[in-house]
Amino acid sequence: MRILYLVNEINSGPGVLLEEATRLGAEADILYTLEKRDLVTGAARDVPATTDGYDGLVVMGGIMGVYDDADYPFIGQTRALMRRFHDEGKPIMGVCLGAQMLASAFGARVYKMGYDEWGFLPQTWTHEAASDPLLGDAEPGLAIMQWHGDTFDLPDGAVRLATREGYVNQAFRIGDKTYGFQFHLEVTRETTNLWTQIKARNEGLPVEGIRVASNEAALPAQQNFARRVMRRWMNLAG
Repeated sequence: MRILYLVNEINSGPGVLLEEATRLGAEADILYTLEKRDLVTGAARDVPATTDGYDGLVVMGGIMGVYDDADYPFIGQTRALMRRFHDEGKPIMGVCLGAQMLASAFGARVYKMGYDEWGFLPQTWTHEAASDPLLGDAEPGLAIMQWHGDTFDLPDGAVRLATREGYVNQAFRIGDKTYGFQFHLEVTRETTNLWTQIKARNEGLPVEGIRVASNEAALPAQQNFARRVMRRWMNLAG
C-alpha cells in the first residue's frame, strides 16, 4: 500500500498515523503543501491532480482556515484531490484542517467558533459509530487531543460518528471509505510537548500550567486507539 500524506503545517506531521502504517509495511509520500516540497526527498512537489500511484490519502491539520483558500492555493487543490480519491473508492482520512477541507469539498460550511478546543477532551460516540468499521469498539468517553478554533456543518449524506458540546461534528464518514476527524489522532509525546510550549508562549502562561490543563496522561490510550484506527483504515484499501 502507498499512502500520500499532505502536511499543511510543519508542526502538525502525521506522527502515529505514519508510524503505524510504516510498521505494517506501507510506503509513504509526505508532501509539505505550504512549501510545495517532498519531506522525504526534498524535491519540489505540488499537490497532485490525480490519485495515480496512491492507495490512500491522509490530510493533516494546519493553522490556516478553509475560508483562507484565496491565500493558500493548496486548499482548493486538496479539496479537488479528496473528491477524486472518494470518487475512485480510495480511502481518505482528514484530520482537523483536513476534516474541515473534506467537509468543504462536499459542500459544507466551515467557520470560526470564537474559542479554541484544547487538550485531551472526551468524545461522545454516536449510535452510528457502534457499527462503524473503524470506531465500532471505541472506548466510551475516550479523551483525544484537540487544538482548533474552527468547525463545520455536516455535509449532505455524511454520518456523524462523534460529537462534543459546542463542536458537535467531531468525526464523520461519507460513503464507506472517506473519514473526517476534527480531533488530532496523530499526536506523539514530541508533538504534545511542542504544542504545549507554543500555546504557553502564545498565551503568556506557564508551560506546566498548560500541560496539566491539557490532561496529557490520556496520551497512551489515545495512541493505542489511533494505531487501531489506522490499521482498520488501511484495510479499507482492499
